Amino acid sequence: MKILKVLAAGLLGIAFAGTASADELKLAHFSSTKYHLHNEMFLPLAEKIAAATGGDTTIRVYPAGELGAGPVKQYDRVLDGVADIVYALPGYTASQFKKTLLVELPGVVPGNKDITRKMWNNIDVIGDEFRRTKLLGLWSAEPAKLLMAEKKIEKLSDLAGLKIRVPSKNTGRVIEAWGATAVSMPITQVYQALDTGVVDGVLVDTSVLTSFKLGEVVKYVTTGMDGSNSLFMLVMNRDSWEGLDDETQAKLGNMTGAEMSQGGHITMSTSGVKALEKWVAAGGELIELSSERAAEFDAASSKLATALIAELEADGIKAQEWADALKN
Repeated sequence: MKILKVLAAGLLGIAFAGTASADELKLAHFSSTKYHLHNEMFLPLAEKIAAATGGDTTIRVYPAGELGAGPVKQYDRVLDGVADIVYALPGYTASQFKKTLLVELPGVVPGNKDITRKMWNNIDVIGDEFRRTKLLGLWSAEPAKLLMAEKKIEKLSDLAGLKIRVPSKNTGRVIEAWGATAVSMPITQVYQALDTGVVDGVLVDTSVLTSFKLGEVVKYVTTGMDGSNSLFMLVMNRDSWEGLDDETQAKLGNMTGAEMSQGGHITMSTSGVKALEKWVAAGGELIELSSERAAEFDAASSKLATALIAELEADGIKAQEWADALKN
């Protein structure tokens, strides 16, 4: 059995230090040690696996890009074995997850409800897109809102000519259907882009108001329309997974998967609600669209999913099967 050592800074308020062994499992993410998932998912997972195996199998968490800066290359790092486990967004490597990312478009999951649960109820349908790794977690945040630096968005036409940051190609489709220009960049670059006017706003869940301090440069948040749905994943290097003995695989498997993913969704959703409340209390202006105004946005994006399904099917990707499964 591998001997693995937990050296996760801040675990339960205690800083651990030392020299890691060559067999250590490394979990990498791009956020700070204050990030909600760092403290509510990654460190607890390290603690649980250490306890379950009597310390024989443990995890070291590398936050803030310690194994490589920026979130875009996270998936490559796990494929290359730079990290054994990574936290990443499928949307940053969209070509690898074309079917999975259909979920990003509004309307694919009716009412944008129970997305994480519905994905896991049908996880075998997208298993082929995760075959290069061991999938430990896959979850959604709350549907995205428009976070704007200086421009107030009260109706669809207010977006005309504006530049909106998006995390993925599919989210860009939504923004372009709404009449704005989509600008792709990782979340770690958005603060400066908003602050300097490189982009006018961002379509994202509201947890980033706190976790990436966007609340400091955002004046307006518009909600009420069906926004896009960002996905997040925790994936493991296939060789690292297969290097664990059967008992350890079973224990780690029981700690991850659908239940952990639902916890990730709850953590991000709760963080989003709290961040928005805090931002409003500090003077931010929340714009809640009327049903008529929201319908303008929803009508503009209503045909995107149908068009993308047709494109994927033409490329031999069984997107309709995935879309049908998610409606149950």
